[in-house]
Amino acid sequence: MDKSIRKLAVIGAGTMGAAIAACGARAGLDVVLMVRGKGSETGRDRAARAVDTILKKGEMKGSDEARIRAGVFCADMQADAGVLKDCDLIIEAVAEDLAIKQSTAAFLFENAGEEAIVGTNTSNISIASIAENLPEEQQKRFLGIHFFNPVRYMDLVEIISGGKTEEAILRRVETLMNDRFGKTPIRCRDSAGFIANRIGSMALTSIMNATVDAGYGFAEADALTGDLIFRPKQGAFKLLDLVGLDISVHTVDYMAGADIPDYEKPFRNRPEVLYDITSRGYLGNKTGSGFYCKRKGAKGTERFVWDYNAREYVPLSRPQPASLAEVRDKAARLRTLLAGEYPETPFLRRVVLEPLWLAMKNVDEISYDFRDIDAAMRGGYNWIKGPFELCDLLGAKEVLVLMEQQGLEPPAWAKEKIEKDGAFYAGAAPRAAAYLQLTDSRAVVMENKDAALCDLGDGVALFTLRTKANTYTTPAAELMLAAAEEVERSEAFRAMVVCNPGANLGAGANLYEVAGAIEAGQFELLEKSVEEFQRANLRLKYLKKPVVVAAKGQALGGSAELMLHAGCVVAHQELYAGLVEMGVGLVPSGGGCAELLFRATEGLQYGQMARIISEIDELVLPIAQAKYSMSAEEAMKNRYLRRGDLIIAKADALLGQAKATAIRLAEAGWRPPVKGTVTAAGESGYTHLMATVNVMLSGRMMTPYDAVIVEKLARIFSGGDALAGEQITEEDVLLEERKAFMDLCHNEKTLERIKGMVATGKPVRN
Repeated sequence: MDKSIRKLAVIGAGTMGAAIAACGARAGLDVVLMVRGKGSETGRDRAARAVDTILKKGEMKGSDEARIRAGVFCADMQADAGVLKDCDLIIEAVAEDLAIKQSTAAFLFENAGEEAIVGTNTSNISIASIAENLPEEQQKRFLGIHFFNPVRYMDLVEIISGGKTEEAILRRVETLMNDRFGKTPIRCRDSAGFIANRIGSMALTSIMNATVDAGYGFAEADALTGDLIFRPKQGAFKLLDLVGLDISVHTVDYMAGADIPDYEKPFRNRPEVLYDITSRGYLGNKTGSGFYCKRKGAKGTERFVWDYNAREYVPLSRPQPASLAEVRDKAARLRTLLAGEYPETPFLRRVVLEPLWLAMKNVDEISYDFRDIDAAMRGGYNWIKGPFELCDLLGAKEVLVLMEQQGLEPPAWAKEKIEKDGAFYAGAAPRAAAYLQLTDSRAVVMENKDAALCDLGDGVALFTLRTKANTYTTPAAELMLAAAEEVERSEAFRAMVVCNPGANLGAGANLYEVAGAIEAGQFELLEKSVEEFQRANLRLKYLKKPVVVAAKGQALGGSAELMLHAGCVVAHQELYAGLVEMGVGLVPSGGGCAELLFRATEGLQYGQMARIISEIDELVLPIAQAKYSMSAEEAMKNRYLRRGDLIIAKADALLGQAKATAIRLAEAGWRPPVKGTVTAAGESGYTHLMATVNVMLSGRMMTPYDAVIVEKLARIFSGGDALAGEQITEEDVLLEERKAFMDLCHNEKTLERIKGMVATGKPVRN
């Protein structure tokens, strides 16, 4: 069995080093953050300042700050080199300079233990070249560990052998990255740019040059280089601003001088627009100006875009939509644009086909399997589809024909495979799924158009939604009730798991359904639907068999309310949970207010009224501001999770962990909670909350209609008409939720907010 890694040292306290150290401490490792002293500032002081910066600037927002501070020991390279003896893994994240990295590697091996693993976080430099002066025994324990920025959020970690790295060493690091950091480790060949930067940098260079050649503005190009071509939706130039244009310059410069095949060099032409704009000090979001910028004007904040012909910023205008924008199927739209003779066709052929061709040509140069290139581009550059996945989606045979028409000769292996199998992923032995998938359920037990109950095996049922964005609808609530009855009645099931497809648990209620009912005047039907959702959530809470929710991504509004009623939650560490109904002019009405109130005040008596009021104050203000947690740790702090719930690093492992937890709870003799009461804050609580509202209103921190909504929340959380100290039940609070919800549905400003959110995806503050 490979020895596990428990203690990590990170050398270098720049952006990457500090972030790697913070993520390691968040994962529960003991971490040393070590840096050289500079001037009068010791290495310990510089490392401590780096930790403060990474915690304050937002990358670690919502994470357990106390855990990170307690888990990171700040050290000086000269004074504290001895602490490296106890470290299992040491990662250097010093400057991208071969000589500096070589000397740092020698220093680390000189001071590390005899079994320590040493890794380099380099984005471009050859691992073998860094290790070439090390003794062979040390080269066996040396490898590349390439994180992507921002470290917390980017899924990919490239693992690169230096040529002599032992297999057991590579496996140990891969296990750490997967299990503790929650990353997707991909093995790459030790070639220029490895996988993601090799393909990604060429794709961005291609777009920059093609934009100028086509005479497009940057906003026009962004409209064509986002999700239209299955890449990040903001488009290439907004993405470049986000990453930093200085980083792009560094990558372009490096690749221009790198040892790459001759066939690739014509696609590495220097993009003059990049060098022109960076020469003026415009480096993207970090400097406030890049390809885009914002300026204060007479009408408030105005957006501008760089005009590379005039060499100045001009007002940003909304670009015209691409041809065939009305075609809803994205694959069909792009397929038609590439094959047709539309105004956008020449540009799109270039920016889509060139990176796909390079990926095909470079498979053996940069990877061990073409599928790793797809995974690397999804995890390192957030592409929606990797190169080979996109080829198959568009029709691989047709793509190869288009390449030839473009003067891009596909490699022989690709032509042979497509001739034989018709697609890259056809005929290839599928990789065994590392984790339990939603598709692994055995059979559908019951279903309707919006949800299904399936058999997950081993006596565990699976409830899952089928709606767009995993929204909760009336049919979904109806099936949830029926599913709960079936699971409790059936001898075939001992537990139930709730897990939804996609990246998020869900976005809450279906706003189209709510808006439609309001506009049609179907208020009785709407109230019945609200009551149905409340009943469904309570049914899950008091089910006589355990219900476990697998929570990931966004768990907003109604989805958060469902999660609140689960017997247990297995949450991915990047969980964004909150009751955000304020943004659409409503209050939580699926039992969320009741559950939070009971969690916060259960057991408190009339003599503890000050504590009760303080607790409900802390509950109401985030709801009034439509705030959500920035992590699972913060969700636990805000009571959306309880101490018995699990937080895991690997999102792919959620369903399997939820199933295992459900079985464990069932085998332990699950007992549902007992219905109880809490002490109402009454008029004193209501008065306190309204005083806060008045302060915020007078300070223009909320609109008058915000105040109307928060008054409803104050009434709910203080117990409605209950007297201070009176014992109230869940049903009492649920009734107040429904009353408040229906009152707001009769107000035209709520409909304005709902329709605004549906139209733009952004809250309307009327």
